[in-house]
Amino acid sequence: MPGHRTQPSPQAARQAGATRQRILAIARDLFARQGYTGTTIADIARRLGTTTAALYYHFSSKADILDSLLTEPLAAYTKLIDDATTARMPPRELLAAYIDFTAATRELIPVLAADPAVRSMLDQRLPRKPEEMSGAIIAALAGPRTGRAATIRAHAAFAAAKEATLAALRASDGHLTPRDRSEVLAAALRALSKDPAPQA
Repeated sequence: MPGHRTQPSPQAARQAGATRQRILAIARDLFARQGYTGTTIADIARRLGTTTAALYYHFSSKADILDSLLTEPLAAYTKLIDDATTARMPPRELLAAYIDFTAATRELIPVLAADPAVRSMLDQRLPRKPEEMSGAIIAALAGPRTGRAATIRAHAAFAAAKEATLAALRASDGHLTPRDRSEVLAAALRALSKDPAPQA
């Protein structure tokens, strides 16, 4: 029939999906190493072992690749903010969710930090500026009766959750073990607590 497009076989669809995932993994690594601006489609195709034309079959542009890398993490982060501000998550649950989010997106953190062009895309895609979104988590951790001391503790807990998670990931080749997760969560909760730390 004129205009009829043959559907790919299940095997072809699986192969195409696997190729897309390889492209995303290669692009994520190159973006982190060279920056988004410093990486070309040809760089990605060369690492993949294919032509730029073949790569364009899967993604229409470098921006399309970056958009695909960011879509799932941005949706997860937006949901985390919504849960923090509307569902009134208890601090333990909120910190645990943020630790898990940081661990899940660890490979994207260098990409986000390395290039102003990526930050600009983030600003366009996010419902609020990144600092406003992290501020929403801190405000939720501080609680409704926010005072200076509570806000300081919330900042400390937020920083502990993020930085300790990244430290644990570096120490274990990118894998957050259950024991390390528990240690990070405990440290963040201690930072949030208004009780003084026990004396040595």
